[in-house]
Amino acid sequence: MPMRLALAALFLGACIIEPPPDSGGSSGGSTGWGSGYGGGGGTSGYGCESDTACGTGYVCARDGECLSAASVHFIHVDWTIKGQPASDATCINAPKLDITFQASTTYDQFGFSPVPCNAGRYTIDKMPTRFTNVTLSRAGDGYGGDTGVFDADGNAQLDLPY
Repeated sequence: MPMRLALAALFLGACIIEPPPDSGGSSGGSTGWGSGYGGGGGTSGYGCESDTACGTGYVCARDGECLSAASVHFIHVDWTIKGQPASDATCINAPKLDITFQASTTYDQFGFSPVPCNAGRYTIDKMPTRFTNVTLSRAGDGYGGDTGVFDADGNAQLDLPY
């Protein structure tokens, strides 16, 4: 049952990065792991979709939970490809990525797909602080990417081997 809850959480949240035009999102189509983007809340039927759904003193975290403002923070995941900046040329072997966030103490996880590799950065404004680890890999391939831990400022730097 915990795995089902973790999988359900995969379809939540929002990120600040704009998805590629063909990825769908709230305007239609499918975006894979997560269903929301643009900082406006998720589009799934699970959990909250906006701060107003949470009540006084709480915010809607990007995984669909209502949490206190002290329990969320901005995070940034930056990546390179074999030490080079992400671009159309360096991302040729992995143009679309899966990003997965993990909580080290509870083993909760959720993520988003597809993430355009050439963006080189993924930002979330209301990430629950319990999510301390991030994995970035080629879309549909859970192996071969890179994993990192967020620093005290909410930053993680990854280098993909593709």
